[in-house]
Order: sequence, then structure tokens, then C-alpha cells
Amino acid sequence: MASTRWRRRLARGAVGGLAALALAGVLPAAASASTKEAGHPAGPAIHHVFVIVLENENIDATFNDPPADPYLAHTLPGMGALLTNYYGIGHNSLDNYLALISGQPPNPDTQADCPIDAAMTSPGLTASGIETGTGCVYPADVPTLANQLTEKGLTWKEYAQDMGNIPTREAAACGAPTVGQPDDTEVAVPGDGYASRHDPFNYFASITGNRTYCDAHDVAMGSTTGAMPATAVPGETGLATDLKSAKTTPNFAFITPNLCNDGHDYPCPDQASGASALADIDAFLQTWVPKITSSPAFTKGGGLLLVTFDESEVGYNAESASSCCNETPGPAAAQPGGTGPGGGPVGAVLISPFIKPGTVVSTAYNHYSTLASVEHLFGLPLLGEAATVSSTFGPQVFDRPKG
Repeated sequence: MASTRWRRRLARGAVGGLAALALAGVLPAAASASTKEAGHPAGPAIHHVFVIVLENENIDATFNDPPADPYLAHTLPGMGALLTNYYGIGHNSLDNYLALISGQPPNPDTQADCPIDAAMTSPGLTASGIETGTGCVYPADVPTLANQLTEKGLTWKEYAQDMGNIPTREAAACGAPTVGQPDDTEVAVPGDGYASRHDPFNYFASITGNRTYCDAHDVAMGSTTGAMPATAVPGETGLATDLKSAKTTPNFAFITPNLCNDGHDYPCPDQASGASALADIDAFLQTWVPKITSSPAFTKGGGLLLVTFDESEVGYNAESASSCCNETPGPAAAQPGGTGPGGGPVGAVLISPFIKPGTVVSTAYNHYSTLASVEHLFGLPLLGEAATVSSTFGPQVFDRPKG
């Protein structure tokens, strides 16, 4: 049963679809606040969604420049759909990651990537479920896609590369910084390129408030053979191991490369680099995308893979801070993009048995669109800004019946 404290917090303004997550000490209490519970559009029978987020590039430098990154810009679009008008929602990194799993808009702390893991100050929820306070750690009544999935009996995992490689730097599971303390993972170090700010599940008390629950879901990515760091929590498995069967593959997998393989750092202080940051990205994708797309969960269980970037290049020019899709600022930050309304055009690729290879889609989408689309696929209420987007992934993307 939900705690009395949680019930009091719900009275602050969370709306439609409120439900306690109370699985006998395994799952922390959380609200299922939503701005819209309307009937979801009919979609394909997708049961496993994979999301890979890369770093800090405008679409012109990546998907539109195949010689720089031939696997990302040529091979992957040839396997699925290239979304030519896909946007980040702000600057810098963290606010984009948070948007993908919660629909929460930026605030000044998340725009600054939370170098101090500050608790939320003056917290409160609008009628549409948007947090009005500032800070880094959202209170337990702010729900996420992860909480929604658990509540519905579906599974999820965050797979974070390098997490726990240096246990004095971050834990081997649920590697969130200590609230009120500096984030020691802001910069990669030799042997460990994990960055907490690229692991959005760290910033919600509805997840981190129960360590057992967080440890079971926010895990190290492991190696391509499924091996884990020596410091790994007993019983955990890596992504490669989980992909061996549909039963062990979560319904939703959020995959966070380290600071080298996501293109953030070049040259890499924690591992050998290729010829460029984009070459490092290509090498990572060439290793992992085939493992995902050939897995039983993807081929037989109805899979969907999204590969995108968090934000456009951080030049804060008009294009890099542009927006789409009815994005509106939240109550705590008037300019989500720092000097503009959004995170700029980053592009994305979607791969699925339900998508014709080589499809090109010009419809505008952003990270809130992704959240809304995933919620549609799993029959979940729309969280925060996901309820406001102008478009979600529909027939223009899913243009091939599976068979």
C-alpha cells in the first residue's frame, strides 16, 4: 500500500491515472501522473524497444555525411527508417535524457548537467504533471516510463557501459551520485567512461528510492560476450547475455555507451580512439546493433531500435537551439535550449521488422515524441510533455506488415 507521505504528495497536483507502485519493498511508490489517457492509435505488435543515445551532433554532421560515419549514416538507414526532422529538446545533455523517459522539461540544474546532485527545491506538480521546482532529483511522485512499465507487469533495464569499472567512482549497479554531493562521473578517467548524466534513471526517487529495485534494473552493460566487471552485483547479467533469449530481454532497454563510444570525448581518455569521434560511434554501433537486431526478442518478439543523439552541437546558434513538435518551456526554464526553444535537429534511425528498409520520413519528431510513441506501443498513459507533441511514430514509419 502507498505510504501516507506519498499520498500527501499526490495531493500536490498529479492527475489522471494515478496509481501506487507497491510491490512489497521491491518497487518504490510512484504516481502514474499523465496529462492524457486517450485511446492510443493502433500500432504494430512491438514487444521490445531498444534506445541508443549518442552525443552532441547536428544531423548534417552525422546522418547527412556518410563518409564520416558510414555505418550510422548509410548502413543503418538502409536497414530501417531515417527520420530527417528529429530534434533534441534542450541543452545540455541531461535534460534531453530526462525527457526521453519522463516527459519532464528542462530546469536550470538539468540544463547544467547537475554537477552537484541537488535535491529538488520548491517541488510541486502542475495539473499536467510537470514538476515546477528546480534541482536534479525528482521526488517520488514524479513517474517515469520505467515505473509505468513495472506497474503494468512489463520489464525494463538501463544498460550503462563502464558503470562500476572503478567502484570508488560509482557503484556497479544503480550508479547514481550521492544526493547533495558532486558528481564524480562528469569527466571520464582511464578505464571508466561512465557518465551519470547520460543515465536518466539516476534522477528519479521513484527509482533510486529503493536500492533493490534500482540495482535490478540500472545495470552495467557488460562486454560483447556478456562478461561483467568484477565488481558487478551478483546475479546481474550484461546486455549480450540478456539478448540470448526473448525471456531475458527486457521490454524496454535504454543503452548508454561510455563517453568515448557515444562520441562525447575525442580523443578518449579512458580507451583507445579511432580516427574521429564519429569513427568511435560507428565501431560501437557495428558491434552492438547486429546483436540487437538478430536477437530472438527483436526478430520473433517484435522489436524496435531507435538510434539518435541527445542534442545538436552545442554552439548555441539559432539552428542548434531550434525546436519542433509543439515543444513548450516548462515553468522553471523559459528557454529549453539555453538561447532558444529546443535542442536542434539531430536526426534518428528506427529499425524494426515493421519498417521497410530505406524508408525516409520527413515528419517532425523530438524526444517527447519518442516517449509518447513508446507509451502508445505499450498502452501506457502519456507523461508530461509527451501529451503535447504534434506527432508520434505511426503508419508513416511502420510501413511494412510483419510476416
